[in-house]
Amino acid sequence: MSERSRGRPPVRPPRRASSAGPLLFLCGALGLLLLAVVVGRPLAANALADFAQDKDSLLRQAPVRALLASRTGGDADLPRDPAGTGRPFVVRRGDTARQVAARLEREGLVRSALSFTLVLYDEQRADSIQAGTYQVSPAMTAREIARLLDHAPGEQTLLRVIEGWRLTEIASGAAKAFPGVSVDAFLAAAVVGDRTDPLLAGLDPATPLEGFLFPDSYYFRPSATAAELVDGLFATFRDRAGPALLAARERGAKVYDLVRLASIVEREAQDRAESPVIAGVYANRLRIGMKLDADPTIQYALGDWRVLALRDLELASPYNTYRVAGLPPTPISSPGLAALEAAAAPADHPYLYFVAKSDGTGGHAFAKTLDEQEANRVRYGNK
Repeated sequence: MSERSRGRPPVRPPRRASSAGPLLFLCGALGLLLLAVVVGRPLAANALADFAQDKDSLLRQAPVRALLASRTGGDADLPRDPAGTGRPFVVRRGDTARQVAARLEREGLVRSALSFTLVLYDEQRADSIQAGTYQVSPAMTAREIARLLDHAPGEQTLLRVIEGWRLTEIASGAAKAFPGVSVDAFLAAAVVGDRTDPLLAGLDPATPLEGFLFPDSYYFRPSATAAELVDGLFATFRDRAGPALLAARERGAKVYDLVRLASIVEREAQDRAESPVIAGVYANRLRIGMKLDADPTIQYALGDWRVLALRDLELASPYNTYRVAGLPPTPISSPGLAALEAAAAPADHPYLYFVAKSDGTGGHAFAKTLDEQEANRVRYGNK
């Protein structure tokens, strides 16, 4: 009987060991390692960049900056637009390196915020940016702009724009601070003109920039022109209020309507925390076609922020919201950020009325009905 017939497996000759298997494994491992380096390094750099841009301590480390530089190439020494022309760029007191870098990129002055930030830290300029208004051009490189902002632009003149000022008050303040700028020259420059900013979309070029010049403290060269002053104030409006207003526009609102509403809220809300609530009252009135009955619109028409008399409520003016329904024809003041954000996102509530508490707090009592409003008037002694 054969071995096979007994159920035993046949005896096979021993196989010779092959070197191909380990070699293929080694090549595969090396390939994976190379792939990890090629793919993983950019991924690591991207992740680190996203994390490190907000971390001052990390950006001060040379190895970290070297890794991040792989994302920017030679952007630090390339202009954003070689044919670009100069324009005012405002660095406010307290601005961080990251905030300045983000604004430079957003305004099309540098190729990337990251390349500018890396230059600041490479050249140890991140802590020495000077507040002021500079003439910056996209024809300059990030490195050149970093060096420019490291030196205050000569002797500077302060222009302070107060929240709630009307355009003529800003013009008067500019004329006092800058002898070369007249009130008429400032007002002539403070129009939409040829600006193509989305915040001004649809407005006639002759429309005054009432409400679009942001209240803040500014520093300009003493020789600044009216156009440079207006450009600086509008640029800050775009930077500070633009995100909230454009987000509201995406939801169907009109930016000009929001600024008109915000300008009223600015004059009414002494307590900034009440801004969304007051904006909500006016939004509720607009929605049902109720007149706004807003004292500040009449004050604007009179050219005086004084307390109104009863006869003032009969003023024949499109700005008299006691007689004319809807928003006033134009903004009536320069609203601050609280009022602008409130107009862009009013509080959701049932109130249609409010009255000053007259208790020194600047606060208001809110009511849903006219009876509640009258009770609040009596309670707080408001006539």
